[in-house]
Amino acid sequence: MTDSPFHRLLNRSDFQRHPLKAVMKRLWWRLRWQLTDQPYVIPFAETLKIVLPKSGSGAAIYYQKFSEPETADFFLRFLRPGMVMFDIGAHIGEYTLLAAKRVGASGQIYAFEPQSHLFPILSQSVEMNGLTQVVLNCVAVSDYIGEIEFQILGEPTLSSIRKPILPQQPTKIVSVPCTSLDGYWLNQQRKIDLIKVDVEGAEKFVLQGATKLLNLPPQQAPIWVFEYAPNSYADFGYQPDEILQLLKQYGYEVYQYCGAGNIATFNPNANLPDIINLIATKDRPSLLAQLQGKDYVPVIEHSKCLN
Repeated sequence: MTDSPFHRLLNRSDFQRHPLKAVMKRLWWRLRWQLTDQPYVIPFAETLKIVLPKSGSGAAIYYQKFSEPETADFFLRFLRPGMVMFDIGAHIGEYTLLAAKRVGASGQIYAFEPQSHLFPILSQSVEMNGLTQVVLNCVAVSDYIGEIEFQILGEPTLSSIRKPILPQQPTKIVSVPCTSLDGYWLNQQRKIDLIKVDVEGAEKFVLQGATKLLNLPPQQAPIWVFEYAPNSYADFGYQPDEILQLLKQYGYEVYQYCGAGNIATFNPNANLPDIINLIATKDRPSLLAQLQGKDYVPVIEHSKCLN
């Protein structure tokens, strides 16, 4: 599959709508960081503001409003006032802010980001928007409670808990606090409605540390949105099928979001990009009913599933 910068640009929705504007925004993004290294504060999700560092996800948000418009569309369709959402690998807080806006003051967002140089940026975005329903945690999430080695790369979106084989690019190794989801949520009675996991290949370990949550009955079990990235999984020494089988073991089915509130059963043998966000649920009818509710103005009108 061709994945050159030029090919990615041609497939961006903002470029397809307004090519000249899209090119000019990309030129300004690059020029802006030549002039200053201070984070960039821009409007976000209509009524919010977000602090952007010089990073791949920051650039994508600036270019097209969301780093992954299809995933943002899913979040905005699914979430309702009063819900609880966990953001594992919150990074600069795109989904934390988006979710907080949807769940409102009666809801709760728990954001986890272990990178000490990114955490203040995440905190600033939460504070400037007055999102008191957000609980920030400067910790990693894995399958145990304690300390864990974390590797920091020049591109923040690629940083992760330490992989068995370090990448070729310059890497800084630090020790950070670590928790498991079962340990963090021990003895809590409130239902978790949605858990988003984007941890650069360590998704399996997050799930292994959440077996009590995974084992809940369909009416109480959280929906999962997780990054499916076979190359990143391989860096941690496991195969893509292992994460799919783990979810299946606990009664989950895995789907791909197709846009417009529709989902399709995930086919791992399809012609897939290197990275795709997937959805896991034990209750497909309830999920569809939630996604196809009327309380929402869509981010994207149409998308499609890969096959």
